Amino acid sequence: MYFIKDTKSLGNGHMANFLPCGYPETSCELQKDVTLKILKAGASENSQELSIHNELSSAQPHAGKEHVIPLLDHFEHEGPNGVHLCLVFPLMMSDGEAMTIRGKGRNASYVRAVSRQIILGLDFLHQNNMIHGDLQPANILFTVNEIQCRDFLIHPQFSPVRWLPGITPDSSAPRYLMVSQRPRGMLDDASASSLMVKIGDLGGAIRTNDSNSSPVTPLALRAPELIEGQAWDEKIDIWALGCLIFQLATNEPLFPLMSFGCGVEEMRKDLKTLIQHVLGRGYNNFAIYVGERLPSDFGSKDIEAFALFLTSMLERSPQSRATADDNRHLVKLLYQHNSFH
Repeated sequence: MYFIKDTKSLGNGHMANFLPCGYPETSCELQKDVTLKILKAGASENSQELSIHNELSSAQPHAGKEHVIPLLDHFEHEGPNGVHLCLVFPLMMSDGEAMTIRGKGRNASYVRAVSRQIILGLDFLHQNNMIHGDLQPANILFTVNEIQCRDFLIHPQFSPVRWLPGITPDSSAPRYLMVSQRPRGMLDDASASSLMVKIGDLGGAIRTNDSNSSPVTPLALRAPELIEGQAWDEKIDIWALGCLIFQLATNEPLFPLMSFGCGVEEMRKDLKTLIQHVLGRGYNNFAIYVGERLPSDFGSKDIEAFALFLTSMLERSPQSRATADDNRHLVKLLYQHNSFH
């Protein structure tokens, strides 16, 4: 049996809520503190997330397996809105979205260490015929192994739910809401070598032979073939990977798409214009664009290597785009040539 301690919220998504919780000390099979992902009742019935995790847990050994969040346990909970699938994961300290609000770029050693772990995790998924489909900074999870995550969670602040005028209150909504209790900047000073990075949230993952599902990738991270409604495969993850690594390095999105007051078609048109502006003027201009957004101590050789690294993932033709395995060897090559460090 799991129990929620202090009811501190880690965050929420459009299909699930996340809470840290613990389990009785008598249990020795799980970690002391874990994250409980509670799927919404409507999403629980058709979710493939549990079966995908079960497949991955029995997969062959791979260097990237430890860089994909593992499923520790699962159960069902019957609530007022229906039956909720509950998934139990290790408790992680932060995510890429929270790590990109510090207002300044990262140094080369940080970018290299984080990129390597994400690429290994993605290669593990692709080698097991899984497309993540929702690679974005919020789904890249960070922790530092020697630190107790729970010690850093701040005290929860509850806000009573207020019903709008004319709406009859009922039991479908909680009595209280609260924002994430993870403090901002909690891993800002952590050394790159101490960070453990894992790909999380396989709720949007798709098997490569599944022709009936559609990716839920945020529009600004969507590959050109998705934007144009063309055939797609695991290479959509590689495009999103390039976008999110750029953001983790520079702390700004590669394609800053404005959505307020815009329709989907207008946003798609704007995105295509942004892609052309950033990538359509040749490698040298792209390298300058990247370098202007990195810290001054990143180093000219490392900027050039990083720009080349990103370019391999941001080829507009999926056939020319690198695979996760290609990028894994590219990172290794960059190590060997003393670049990008």
